[in-house]
Amino acid sequence: MHLALPRFFRRGFIFLVAGIMSLTGCGLFGSDSSHNEEQAMEISVQFQDVHRCSRISPEIRITNPPDGTTSYEVNLIEEDGAEKIILGGGSWAEDGSGIIPEGALTGHYRGPCPPDGKSRKYTFFVTARHDKNPQPLAVRVYNVVME
Repeated sequence: MHLALPRFFRRGFIFLVAGIMSLTGCGLFGSDSSHNEEQAMEISVQFQDVHRCSRISPEIRITNPPDGTTSYEVNLIEEDGAEKIILGGGSWAEDGSGIIPEGALTGHYRGPCPPDGKSRKYTFFVTARHDKNPQPLAVRVYNVVME
């Protein structure tokens, strides 16, 4: 049985399949990414009550930083509907501990502080950098919703 498809659909389908196949080469789909997953940088943020509505940044733990990382850049963004507000952040030199200590972010950092009775989404962006390369080595996000 032969399925007759319109010509434009056949061409579009071919481009769709070719696009998906090219993504597998990038490691996004279907490739052997077990090695990449083991090596992927991960972050976690250790929130406590003292970090709400304060200038004291929480401890940030980083695992599997990319080879060559010399520093981290951290930014905190508050999302209020379509509006995004930068709450500051800072930089931290890679010291091999995998920890950006509590209170270390001093670049005009202001912690999450949603209005009473309303929730807000907050996103920490952690960028691994090498001091001689303007391109980030890795960027990870950590999302939290607070009321």
